[in-house]
Amino acid sequence: MSLPHNRARPTGISFVDSSKLQVCHNLRIIRHQVFKGTEKRRKGTMGWFYGFKLHLIINDRGALSQSK
Repeated sequence: MSLPHNRARPTGISFVDSSKLQVCHNLRIIRHQVFKGTEKRRKGTMGWFYGFKLHLIINDRGALSQSK
């Protein structure tokens, strides 16, 4: 996923954060069909989940520089 619009210019100081985007509960993985083939089981700080990881880079003013 990429957000090409409204990106801020780098100011020299950046902060990186990642967050989980859980698609469904672990017990429903077998029946899940919406994102079939693009999502997978991943490990986060709070254990395993099924979905995507969102990575954000913001500058020191709080403006979004990059996402992945």
